Amino acid sequence: MTILEQDKDLFDESHYDSHYFEGHLARYNSPVYSQRIANVERFMGDVTGLDVLDLGCGVGFFGGLAAKRGARVVGLDFSEAALRIARKEQIGMPLIRGDATCVPFPDGCFDRVLLNDIIEHLAEVPGRRMIQEIFRVLRPGGQLIVDTDNDAFLMQRKGFKRLNEWLERGSVQRKALAKIKQTYTAPTLHIKIYTVRELGRLLSSVGFQITAFDTYPYIAVPARDVVLNLPGLRSLLRNVKGDVQIFKATKP
Repeated sequence: MTILEQDKDLFDESHYDSHYFEGHLARYNSPVYSQRIANVERFMGDVTGLDVLDLGCGVGFFGGLAAKRGARVVGLDFSEAALRIARKEQIGMPLIRGDATCVPFPDGCFDRVLLNDIIEHLAEVPGRRMIQEIFRVLRPGGQLIVDTDNDAFLMQRKGFKRLNEWLERGSVQRKALAKIKQTYTAPTLHIKIYTVRELGRLLSSVGFQITAFDTYPYIAVPARDVVLNLPGLRSLLRNVKGDVQIFKATKP
């Protein structure tokens, strides 16, 4: 794992200001997050008629996506700045200010929990507490969809990093991201980044059964990604072929 801020368990609300979330909204409204959106949609599946919690909802994008697919969605975030934006973006979605490590809902009241780009913002202890809370509020058979950075990404290792930067430099997503960063400059606020094995062990230790997982690149490079997903190579490199990991985990 990578620990980026060893003296912190989590950042406080003041670090997550309007400027920070406006930058995220700009990414959702551009090609930058297209890989993430496609993979969350793939793992989310059919949510028609289901009760869904978008935990750490931020601007509410993925909760809104689930609502468009027919789910009954509630969003929760501890940042009032995020919720102000979410109220404008997701009109009619119930939004609650709260703590993801102490979820203000009774046991077994959700069919799905979406946890997108959140767990890397917490240290190990509060991160585990959040996963335990998700397990508690899910109904038996309910599912958690979690995606986060992958600390085991092959192309970030020594000898590959410069090549990867060269491959990504001219991509549509990289160009769009560079343009956004000219206006929205903000720290990543990441505290702990997991490998696939570490996150899988955490989910299993809380009681989840992992029913699907994958890794995918944040920035698409067709030539690179085709090679890494070739038959035979795909299974061999599954844990390391992307800098983002995504899990579907079920409560028995």
